[in-house]
Amino acid sequence: LTCGATDLVAESGDARLLEALERLWDHMTARQTYISGGVGPRHAGEAFGADFELPNARAYAETCAAIANVMWNWRMLSITGHARYADLMERALYNGALPGISLDGRAYFYENPLADDGTHRRQAWFDCACCPPNLARLLAALPGTFCSQSDAGIWVHLYAAGTMRLPRAEGQEVILSLDTRYPWDGRIEVEVQGEGDFGLFLRLPAWCTQSARVEINGQPFSGPVAPGSYVALQRVWRRGDQVRLHLPMPVRAFQSHPYVTENRGRVALMRGPLLYCAEAVDNPGFDLQDVHLPAGARFEGQFRSDLLGGVVALRTRAEIRPPDAAWTGELYRPAGATSRPTPGSPVDLVAIPYYAWANREPGRMQVWFTQAQAG
Repeated sequence: LTCGATDLVAESGDARLLEALERLWDHMTARQTYISGGVGPRHAGEAFGADFELPNARAYAETCAAIANVMWNWRMLSITGHARYADLMERALYNGALPGISLDGRAYFYENPLADDGTHRRQAWFDCACCPPNLARLLAALPGTFCSQSDAGIWVHLYAAGTMRLPRAEGQEVILSLDTRYPWDGRIEVEVQGEGDFGLFLRLPAWCTQSARVEINGQPFSGPVAPGSYVALQRVWRRGDQVRLHLPMPVRAFQSHPYVTENRGRVALMRGPLLYCAEAVDNPGFDLQDVHLPAGARFEGQFRSDLLGGVVALRTRAEIRPPDAAWTGELYRPAGATSRPTPGSPVDLVAIPYYAWANREPGRMQVWFTQAQAG
C-alpha cells in the first residue's frame, strides 16, 4: 500500500469508481456518522438509518462497523493520500472501535451507545462472535497503518511511541524512531536513522485548530503548516536528524447538525483525537441528565496514572438544573405554562475518555450535555 497513488486509479480506468466511493464517504460523514466515528444506528438489520438519524442511548454503532470504518478509510487513504481519511480513521479507531474491548481485554461491546442508564455492560463472548476476533485482527494489523511510502517519500499517518522500519531504494533502510505520549500529549519527536533525499510527510490532524509548530534539528520549519493536511519536509536527510511536532490539545466543545434533534442545545467534548464522556461513578450526588455546561466553560486536564490504566481526565465547573417542581407527575403540559425556574447548583463535572467507560461500577453515562444559555 502506498500513499499518493491516484495515478493507479486513472491507469486502471476506475476513476469513476473512486468518485462513487468519495460520494458515499461524503454522504456518510456529513449525515450518518456519530461523533465517535461509529456508524449504523439501527439494531434492526444492523443498518444505517435515515439521514441525521443518530440516537444516543439507542445507538447500535456496532464495534465491527467502526472497525470497517477504519479499514475503509485506510484503503481510501492508500489510494488518494488525502489526510481527511486518516483523520476519520483515527477518530473511528480511538472512539468507535476501542470502546468495544474492556481495559483488561476480557470483555466486549457489540453495541456502543453514547448514553446509558448503567444497564449496558460488556460481555465475555457473544453467540454471534464477530466483534472479539475482529478486534484482535484490527489490533494485530494496526502497526501497518501508521506509515506508508510513495515515490515522494515516507508518510506518517498515526502517532505512537515506537520504531518504524522502511526499506528504500537500492536496498537502503530508513528507521523512524518516535517518542511521544500521544494521545495524551501533542509533543511528537521523530528521529531519522537513515540518509537520502526524500520527503517526510507528517499528518497534522484536522482537530488541531490552534497553531501547530514543526522544528527540524531545533530550527522552526517555515513551510505550510495547516490542519487536515500533511506537512511536507523535503530535504537531504542525515542520520540523527530530529523533527519535533507540537500539536496543541485544548478541550473543544462540539455541537451537532440541527437535524440531529436529540442533540439540539447540547455539546460534546473532545481533546486531541479523543471523545469524552461523564460517568456517574466520577460524579456522585447528582444526575448527569441535569448537567448544564456554561458557554465557554474552562476545562482542567490532568493525567491520572491511578485512573483507568492512566488517562487524562477533564474537570470543569457546571450547574445542576433539574426540571422544575411543576413537572412532578406530569409528562405533558400546555406550551408556555409558567413555572418558577429551578436555580442552578454549581458542581465539579469530571469527564473521562469515552473508550474507557463501563470498566467500573455500573451507572449513568452520557456524551452530550445541555449547554446553559448565556444570561
